[in-house]
Amino acid sequence: MRLRNPSAPTLAPALAALILAAGIATSGIATAATTTTATAKADKTTTATKSTTGTTTTMTPAQKAMIAHVDANLAKLKKSIGITTAEESSWHGFTQVSRTNALNLATLYQQRSKTLSTMNAVQNMESYAAIAAKNADDMNALSAAFQTLYAKLTPAQQKKIDTVFRARAEAMTAKHLKKLKHS
Repeated sequence: MRLRNPSAPTLAPALAALILAAGIATSGIATAATTTTATAKADKTTTATKSTTGTTTTMTPAQKAMIAHVDANLAKLKKSIGITTAEESSWHGFTQVSRTNALNLATLYQQRSKTLSTMNAVQNMESYAAIAAKNADDMNALSAAFQTLYAKLTPAQQKKIDTVFRARAEAMTAKHLKKLKHS
């Protein structure tokens, strides 16, 4: 059995379960930044972003890349299910939680990477457990936002998104089962 690198992200940094299940992983970098402020060095590795509320938040290139990835996948999902003007508010809620979760997870992994080389095994496990717990909390928030969106969708849209989520979940399950088989 191969041991997994405990410092490597589990499902895809940031939106893990639901985002991966939907094939979303996910445009408002600035609006997400108003909810989650990342700590970063005061050098050229960070970018200041002005949010829609007028506050300025600093995001690292890694966080910007994470949000770009999340936004790209959310755009694909939005197009595939055909979000209408009437559904836009629920869609916005879902995307905001998606972006916030992505930034939360990226921040935790960045913090972990700064101390990983000096952690003992217990600290390593505690650090990883804290990330897993935050990810679970974030997934519960994302699930609630998604339920609100799903309730606003037409039956045809629900069928489309059910198909997208099911296909991705089946692919991920097959991938994990294949890994177990080779262990």
